[in-house]
Amino acid sequence: MPTRTPAAPPQARTPASGLSARAVADLLCHARATHALLGPGLIVTLPRRVRDARMPEDVDTLAGQLLAVWSDTVRAHVEAGTHDVSLSGGVDSAALCAMAARHAPGKVRAWTMDVHFADATERSNAQRMARVTGAELVDVRIPDAVLPDLFEQAVITNRAVILNARAVASFAFYREAHRQGAGPVLLSGAGADEVLRGTPGAMTSAKARVDEDRALAMEVLRHDAPAVMDALREAFPGGARDQAHAMDSGRHNPREGRAHAMDASNHDAPAVVDNLRAPFPGGARDHEEAPGARRGAVDNPGTPSRKAPGSDQKSDTRTEPPAGESRPAPPEAGGCDQPAGPRSAQQPVDNLRGVSEGVNSDHALPSPPVDNLGAMLAAMPPPWDLTPEEGPESEELRYAEWVLRELILPPELNGARAHGLTVRTPYLDAGFTEAALALPESVLLRDGFGKWLFRHAVRSLVPDEVRLARKTPRYGHTALSSPVRPRWLELYSTWLSPARLEPLQVIDPQAVSKLLERYTRLSPEDALAGVMDRLLMRLVSLAMLQAHTEAHPSCPES
Repeated sequence: MPTRTPAAPPQARTPASGLSARAVADLLCHARATHALLGPGLIVTLPRRVRDARMPEDVDTLAGQLLAVWSDTVRAHVEAGTHDVSLSGGVDSAALCAMAARHAPGKVRAWTMDVHFADATERSNAQRMARVTGAELVDVRIPDAVLPDLFEQAVITNRAVILNARAVASFAFYREAHRQGAGPVLLSGAGADEVLRGTPGAMTSAKARVDEDRALAMEVLRHDAPAVMDALREAFPGGARDQAHAMDSGRHNPREGRAHAMDASNHDAPAVVDNLRAPFPGGARDHEEAPGARRGAVDNPGTPSRKAPGSDQKSDTRTEPPAGESRPAPPEAGGCDQPAGPRSAQQPVDNLRGVSEGVNSDHALPSPPVDNLGAMLAAMPPPWDLTPEEGPESEELRYAEWVLRELILPPELNGARAHGLTVRTPYLDAGFTEAALALPESVLLRDGFGKWLFRHAVRSLVPDEVRLARKTPRYGHTALSSPVRPRWLELYSTWLSPARLEPLQVIDPQAVSKLLERYTRLSPEDALAGVMDRLLMRLVSLAMLQAHTEAHPSCPES
């Protein structure tokens, strides 16, 4: 998937004093399809394909063709000398590990991450896949205490906000993997869900979470700041002043606020977004290709990514195996479809991949924090629809490019690069994305499963227990659910002081203080914990980036 690093939009360029007020407001309001606070971002371009609406006559033949393309894709990486694979235990990384082992028997090393919020079943499945394929399993332990300690370093390295602990764990993973001799190149299962429709209902879930983020951000933004008004106008042209009035009046008269919000919802023309950014300094290229070679969906000349090792598969809910498949043997623990492990005794808040996975609906806000904002926010377009006119016509492609560019790829690619490693993503290679995006939806979404045809295609490579495993929310983590909760809260308190927030120009420090106080009183299982933690991490990240640019004004790209 070709990706490139364009020139930064004017609003995102960093003045000598630090981050621009407009860039901060845009990010918190989800007012743009892409955000580049410091330096270049990542451009993801998927093939402009339209899925065939017809039902194929021979599903097995289609599955065989997809498997052949997958085999050729992985073989090219293996023949180039790459034998290290990030293995989470989900079906995507399992199929990647199995195919790599088929082309390089006895040479594959599978790297897994042992962090307290990792899913116990998937970790068990990763061990199973290593045994089945003959891969050497390297289990990288990430102590809980290092996550808050590495947060600032991860933010500065990514040159972007971090909204979950998984991104920090990814940074720590690559640091330790490099120390243990990984690489220089690792294969990742990132992108499989986006090109194979891995998560039914992902876009609906993502829009709901964007609405949550926007609503809570309104509690801490200065409504009289011009940059905030401009950000709202960017996301909702013509309605910014009405929205601001609706927000203020709704605090005193919710019904009046709703009326203004509904009136503002009539302004629905999408904004034009200039997403061209400057080239990455130093010329580093993670997805270097031979001259004339077909480019994959990610042209990654030294840019961020967000998908940590072993986070390639997102959640899909399943009650029965796909048609024509056998159900995995039931565990001995009476009637449960998964054995309970010590990690599953506590249900964490899944605050990490839910935007793309469509999980964690039980942690959705019961209503927007400002009660008159619901109608207004629902009428605002999702960020993936705020794309340039030359963007893809298909909403599926717009969403896929957005979630890969903004959430999944940056932490993984940047986290690896920071420690001298390169991550490659075979599911996003040109040949595979062309084949995957041409598949009819009818063979991808079936019986409550996403990626149905791919699961069917790899049945000779991946055991049923792994291939058909029920997906559970994983990498769930907030400061409140962490074993080192006091350390996280100390980090938040330190970086969310008025002295740290004032330079951002659009943040109300007093409102943030009240929000943090409310947050610390929540139970880890509270429905508000996830969305509040996302905002607090964004604010901490912004404060860190601001301090960094002030401390290094002569080299804002550092």
